Amino acid sequence: MDSGCAFRSLDDFSEVIASKDTNVRLEVYNQLESFLKQSHSNLHCTDLNSFCNSIMAWVSSSNFKISINGLTIIQLLIQHMHEKLQNYCIDIIVHIVDRLADSKEQVRAASKNILLFMMTTYTPTYIWDRLNVGFNHKIAKVKEEILELLIESFDKFGANCMHLGKMVTFVVKLLTDHNQFVRDKALLCLIEVYKTVGDRLRNELKKKATT
Repeated sequence: MDSGCAFRSLDDFSEVIASKDTNVRLEVYNQLESFLKQSHSNLHCTDLNSFCNSIMAWVSSSNFKISINGLTIIQLLIQHMHEKLQNYCIDIIVHIVDRLADSKEQVRAASKNILLFMMTTYTPTYIWDRLNVGFNHKIAKVKEEILELLIESFDKFGANCMHLGKMVTFVVKLLTDHNQFVRDKALLCLIEVYKTVGDRLRNELKKKATT
């Protein structure tokens, strides 16, 4: 990649971010990050869907540096273009949820952080309604991390910002998961939720027991 090339808009990045070359991705990241952090940057993008797909390919990379870079870029894009990117939330969330099983703690932490950021940008309910895939994921580590994220969400936003009954249904189901770590995390999640909502949780559990 020509390090001297000028990027005048997001469109100018479209071709180079689609590269599969690790060195190109790492190099253009610094320029794209800097571009997105400048308040006067031209954020026009003719094909936003293609642009997001290219960055999602970064997020899904087996190279943890590229994956974290992709997560950082997505967060910057949401920060500056949250209304335009709202239609892409489901695709973004699906890719991020998969990273919750990454072997690198940095990637898992960055993934949870951007999901929390999305809850702040949109609403916790809006994001959790699209996070159901995490509770039913085939990988146990993803379910563990989703439960941890739910604990953090209750702590950060409170129970009134989420559909408590719906969340409790998912957590209770994971109490019988085949994986011991998932079962333990589900129990811990219910304990933490009880600390926040008290008898509301007790009432929800009674409803589940009688249906």
